[in-house]
Amino acid sequence: MISPEEIKNKAARKYKDFLRYEIELRYSKSEEPFFPLIIRADTGSVNDDLFKRQTDLQYLISKSKNKIGFGYTLETKIVSSKHNGVQTAISKIYFETREDFLTIIKEKESYKRFCIALEQIEKSDIFSKEKFSEWAKSHLNDLCSETESAHFWSDISLCANWLNHNQNSKFYIREIPLSVHTKFIEQNEKIIQSLTDKAGSPLSFEETFGLRTESDFVRFRSLSTNVLFPFSAINLSECQITIENFKKLDDSFLSQIKNIFIVENKMVYLTFPQVPNSICIWGQGYKVNTLNSIDWFNSKNIYYFGDLDEHGFDILSSYRRYYSNIQSFCMNQSDWINHLQYAVEGKKLDGNQIPQNLTKAEKETFQIIRTSKKNRLEQERISISYIQEKIQNIIEF
Repeated sequence: MISPEEIKNKAARKYKDFLRYEIELRYSKSEEPFFPLIIRADTGSVNDDLFKRQTDLQYLISKSKNKIGFGYTLETKIVSSKHNGVQTAISKIYFETREDFLTIIKEKESYKRFCIALEQIEKSDIFSKEKFSEWAKSHLNDLCSETESAHFWSDISLCANWLNHNQNSKFYIREIPLSVHTKFIEQNEKIIQSLTDKAGSPLSFEETFGLRTESDFVRFRSLSTNVLFPFSAINLSECQITIENFKKLDDSFLSQIKNIFIVENKMVYLTFPQVPNSICIWGQGYKVNTLNSIDWFNSKNIYYFGDLDEHGFDILSSYRRYYSNIQSFCMNQSDWINHLQYAVEGKKLDGNQIPQNLTKAEKETFQIIRTSKKNRLEQERISISYIQEKIQNIIEF
């Protein structure tokens, strides 16, 4: 026989169906009444063990609306059984009202938040009723969640409406002139965008709505005394400039550069040895997209030096989408074998994907690393002397 706890669990699984029903009832079309909500379950047999049956039935009745005034209702009937004589049998278990239902599954507060959210968004007139109905049904968890303020959804709607009517404003996000706290839009970008005309855009939030973004910076250093930065009267050896300025470096400076080393780890970047006519860029992992459209890269020798692990090769693959001439550095099979004593366990790529833009030799090294228990060699473990020796093999001095 079903227990009160099982009835509660079965009812709880109907909660989202109930919310969808409420949305349909409110915004779209007339629906069949949700209540009484019948719970289909094992109600036992009058021929079951008499003592256990009576114990289970008494407990079920003691927790029912019949007894305590709220929750599930039991509809019973008197029947005769061959083994146990006259018995009380359950013919139906159901919830009579919304109040009974919400009380037993402990969702009264959640439902209250849901209703407040619908009312606040509805007042903003963002969507037609039909479109709002579809949006609401796909955001049930959001609508039921606890919010930071009583007017949260009014603020969300305010932001969505402003973005709909002020696209390409060129404001920074925190500069938008609305009566919400400065971080509100950044903290709620996803849900705000879902309420706009641009829902589903594959672009970033800023690109989608024509907002300004902070400039990305490129940090790089000269690896040679004959590569002099043209930004100062003193001989700078390292600097950091915006990506926009980096793209437009003066030809007189660019003509000094033959080789570019993109290095992932900061310490390796800082200690990378001297190389004539060369610069070293701090790649910073998956910030690869920052360097995805540097036209003058195509006339240089480009080398990528990352960790010998799945993610290092994935980043290399990403660079090669933009620069087919980029070469891996200190990332081949011999480099792995020569430093096996420093290998550790590392993270695999999601879904065990294999990076696409690798050479045959790189793929072979990738597969060796993937099948190793210790599958990560941090580039810091490769000594400066080893790096210098590798440079001798690829650079003409």
